[in-house]
Formats: sequence, structure tokens, C-alpha cells
Amino acid sequence: MKKIAILLLFFLILLGDDINETLVKETNTTFYTNLLKNLDKTAPDYKLQKTLISKIVTTMQEEVKPLTPKDFEVKNEEEYIDLFYKINLILAKAKVKQEEIEEFQNQLEDLWDEISEEENASLTLNLEYAYYQKQKEFNEKFIEYVNNNYTEWLDYLLEELLKIQFETKKAKLRIKRAAKEVARINKQLRKYQAELERWKILDAEDKAFLVKKRIKKLLERREKYAQEFIKGKLSLFFSALQQKDNKAIRIQQEIVRFAKENTITPHLAESFELTLSYMLQNRLGSWQAYLLTLKEQFLTYLNNNSIIGVPLYKFAQGLGVFLIFLLLRRLFTFIVLRSVRKFVSFTKTSLDDNLIQIFEGPLKFTFIIIGLYFALKIAGITNATSAKIMRSLIIFVVFWVIFNAVHVLDEVVYGFARKFGKELYREIGAFFIKTLKIFIFAVGLVSILQEWNINVSAFLASLGLGGLAFALAAKDTASNLFGGLSILADRALKIDDWIKVGDVEGTVEEIGLRTTKIRTFEKSLVTVPNQIIANNPIENFSRRSVRRIKMRIGLVYSTSREQMKAIVRDIRKMLQHHPNISKKATLLVNFDQFNDSDLSIFIYCFTNTANWAKYLSIREDINLKIMEIVERHGSDFAFPSESIYVEKFPFESPTSSSPKESNKQAKPNLPKEDKR
Repeated sequence: MKKIAILLLFFLILLGDDINETLVKETNTTFYTNLLKNLDKTAPDYKLQKTLISKIVTTMQEEVKPLTPKDFEVKNEEEYIDLFYKINLILAKAKVKQEEIEEFQNQLEDLWDEISEEENASLTLNLEYAYYQKQKEFNEKFIEYVNNNYTEWLDYLLEELLKIQFETKKAKLRIKRAAKEVARINKQLRKYQAELERWKILDAEDKAFLVKKRIKKLLERREKYAQEFIKGKLSLFFSALQQKDNKAIRIQQEIVRFAKENTITPHLAESFELTLSYMLQNRLGSWQAYLLTLKEQFLTYLNNNSIIGVPLYKFAQGLGVFLIFLLLRRLFTFIVLRSVRKFVSFTKTSLDDNLIQIFEGPLKFTFIIIGLYFALKIAGITNATSAKIMRSLIIFVVFWVIFNAVHVLDEVVYGFARKFGKELYREIGAFFIKTLKIFIFAVGLVSILQEWNINVSAFLASLGLGGLAFALAAKDTASNLFGGLSILADRALKIDDWIKVGDVEGTVEEIGLRTTKIRTFEKSLVTVPNQIIANNPIENFSRRSVRRIKMRIGLVYSTSREQMKAIVRDIRKMLQHHPNISKKATLLVNFDQFNDSDLSIFIYCFTNTANWAKYLSIREDINLKIMEIVERHGSDFAFPSESIYVEKFPFESPTSSSPKESNKQAKPNLPKEDKR
């Protein structure tokens, strides 16, 4: 009766509206066992249905817990390492199951679409859907269990760590033997891989199948030796971890790298990286483990990489030596040079100050040269090119000293230039200093080029059309150079002169080999090529000893003849006796024009100074005295005016016919100023 009731329940469920939901939610294996017994054996999908039900039952019966209490009964090195290795296999398996979940989800979505499209979906589709759902649920439970418990497993191993004695000598022998076998198998694998590619090209499937079988066997053998190698390395790792030795970090990186390259177990290398890092952080401390890991990674990178055939670690050593010499250079500057400067400040002579200025820069740079020499030597770069670089730098320092000597001892050069004339000694001295510096630079450059086996004269001769183009391009430079020489030879101008060349007006600041710099009155700096100055008229205002005053004053027409004669006479007399008016230059004061609105008096004279500020002060004094003279004689300054005569105003009575005069006044006709 019980069996009949179960069968009736079963058929009622199958006849229900949602068979799929029933199959998915069912957690009792008895349900699937009874379903398997009552399958229609004549159905075309019977074998598939039977297989699906069997797999569902197996999945439901599978144990989620991968480790048993017996696994944690660790008594010796072998059991300790085996448990750690098993934990990593479980973590790797969890990562694989995570990838499977994504695949199962895709399968479930496709099956659900098929089930939804059919009104009465077949039992096979529903069983297949239930199978993938059960697999997904089991994987999720497995992953959750592992993620929640693996740290506890590792904590247990950390607690037991100090109780285990690790035999490192045996471990090293195992590592050596396993590494040798792995290397031999890898060599065979490369050979079979090449053979497999050859058979694939020839479409020889039978031959390719045999090669694949051999490759599979070799991979299984390699996995065995890889496991032996890793366990040997783990023995060394845990031994170093017991002593809190930094070697544990290097061994960890070796294990992870070896697992990536030589194991076929998916995600095993990632698992080792996770678990070994956890052990290091909890044994050494998180910060110390992190910093040491970075250090080991950096050292590994330096050892495994190279530039131009030189390992990076040698470059790092050379860089360290170079930085030491930079530090010594800094100490030399702050201690030695500072002490020397303080000492020479108490001496009366300036020779020692000049010597410091000459040798300070080159001495500092010498530390860089010495540091670079030892850095290249330690890095193993001792070829002809490096030797040429060092000799070129030495030549550079020598000519740097000579260049500084010319710059520091410029007073000697200016003293020599005084022999050619006191007026232009600064210009000649500056010209000579620049020429000497260019000569030193050119000789130094040629010396360095000769060191690199570059024949400068042959190079210039071999330019051909290029040399012609260079000569044409340098034509303007040569013109400017000879223009500068002609300016100095003619003594047309000197520094601080007020000149005007074309549209440029201002004071000369510098006369160079190629250009002359002029500071305008708007304080802008204008650089004029020397050939333009040499080929254009130069108006040098600084060379004149007097400045002109030229102006007109207009008096009103009501001024009488006697008043005009007295005003002209007094103005002339005032100018003749003025202390700041030149007595040797032309002086004119005349009533010369009847203008429309005034009687014009022309005044023409020169001040006895060319200074602009003094000139303006003198002119102001003269203008005030002229105003005083005009006022004293009862006259006045005229201004432009117009007289308008109106014969008749609109709406005005005929009796008022007298003309009305209206004056439109303008600005008074004050004295007109000329240019400065």
C-alpha cells in the first residue's frame, strides 16, 4: 500500500502544472530513485533520462566538505606539506567551479527558453534543467564553504608550524632531481608539439592522435615531478618561515612562477600565491611582508631583465654609485667650497676670488665625471664608446675652465682695450671678449669632434652644395660681423648713446658681434642687426653739445607798433643774457608774420646743454619770462577767432537793422613746441 501511495504521489506531481519547479526544488534522493525506476524504458530518451537522474542523485549525495578531521592530524613534515598542498588544490578547484557556475547559468538560460516555448515540455528537458541547477547549487555551496574556512585551515598550519622539523637537505635533493626531470620532459614536450603541428598540416589525424596521447602522458608525468619540486620548495619555505627569514619571500615567488610554467592544474599558481602570502603576512607581519615582497619582486625583475645585454641589477649598482658621487658633490659644495669662500673673504687680494669663480663649476662637474666612470665600470660597460664619452667630458671640463678664465678676467681685457682709445674701450673690450669666447668654444668643439674621429676640415670640404648653401645662409651673419667692426672703427656710437636709426630711437645698451641692442624711451628692447646700422644714417643725439629751441608766439592785433618793438627787444635781450642759452650758437627773435588771428614772433635759439631734463627746465623758464614780458607791455596772447556779421535776425522788426557781431572763440595761441 505504501508503494502504491508513493506512485500515486509521483504521478500527481508529474501531472501538475510546474514539473520543472518540482524537480529543481526536490531535495530527497528517494524521489529521483523512484522516478528512475518508473521511467518508460521504451521512450527514445530513456538512456539520457536515466543518465541525468543518476547524475542528479550523485550530485545531491556528494559531500561539500573536502577535508575531514583526519586530515588535520598533522604529525610530521610530510603530512604538514601534504595538507598545505591539498588546501591549495581545493582553492584551485573552487576557482574552477566558479567558472563552471557561469557556464551552468548560460545553459540554464538556454534550457529555460526551450521549456517556455513548448506548452508541455518533455521530461528530458526538465531533467536536464534540474541537473544544471543542482550542479550550480552544489558549486555555490562548495565555493562558499571553501572561502569561509580556508583561512582557518591556514591558521591551524601556522599554529603547528613551530612543532614541525623540516629537513632542508633532503628537500634540496628532491628539488634538484625533480627540476632535472621537469626540464627533460619539457624538452620532449617541445619536440612532440612540433611533431603534432607537422601532422596537423599534413592532415594525418591518426598520427596526430598518437602524438596527443604521448603529450598527455608526458604532462601527467611532469605534473608528478612538478608536485615533488613544489613540495621540496614548500619544505624550504616553511623552514625559512619558522625562522622569520626573508628568504621565504623569494621562495614563495619561485613556487608561484614554477607552478605557472609547469603544472596543468588550473589556478594552482594563483592558489599558492594567495596561501603563501597569507602565511607570510601572519608570520612576519602584513607591512613587513608587503615591503619584503616588493623588494623581492624588484630584485627578481632586475635579475631577469637586461638592456643592451647588461643585466638590470648591474645598472642599478652603477646608478647607486653615481648617486653616491652626486651626494659627495653636494657635500663638497656645502662644506669645502663654503669654507674656502669664507676664508678668501678675509684676504685683501681678489686673485683667490677669481680662482674660485673659475674652478667652482668645473670642480662640481668633475664629481659627475668620476661617478659616471665608476658607474659604467661597475655596470660592465667598458667599450670604445664609453671611453670616448669620458675623454669628451674631460675635454669639456678643460675648455670650461679656460672659458671661465676669460669671463672672470674681463677687467684685464678692458684694460688692454684702453690702449686703443678711452672712449670706446668698453665696446672694444666686449667685442674682444665675445670673439675670444667663440674661439674657445670652437676649438673645444673641434677637439671633441676629433675625439670621435670626425675630421672637421674634411667634413666641411665634403659638404659640396651643402657647403655653398651654408655659406649663403651665413652671408648675413658675416655682414653683421663686419658691420659691428665698422661701427667700432668709425666710432659712430657707443654704449649709453642716444641715437636714432631709421624708425628706432633710444639708448644703446650693447654692441654685439651680430646685433646692437637699443632701449627705446618706452623701455622696450629693440635688437638691430649691425649691417642695418652700418648701412643707414645714424642720428646720434648724445654727440651734440646744445639743443635747439624753435617756437612762435602770437600776439593780439590790438598790440601797437611800439608795444611790438618793446616786446621783441626785451625777449631778445632776455635770451642774450640768459645763463643757459648758448652765446656761440644762432639766436633769432623777430616779428615776421601777420597771421589770420595773431601777430607772430619767431624765436630761435640753443640751450647750452644736451641733457633732456635740463633742457625742459630751461625751456620752462624761458616760456615763463616771455609771458612776463608780454604782460608787462600790456599786450596779450592771441587765439584763433572768427567774426560773423548778421544783416537781419528772423522775426526782427525792420527798424533793428544794425549788424550784429558774434565772436566764436577758440584755444589761445600759446607758444608752439617743437620735438625734443
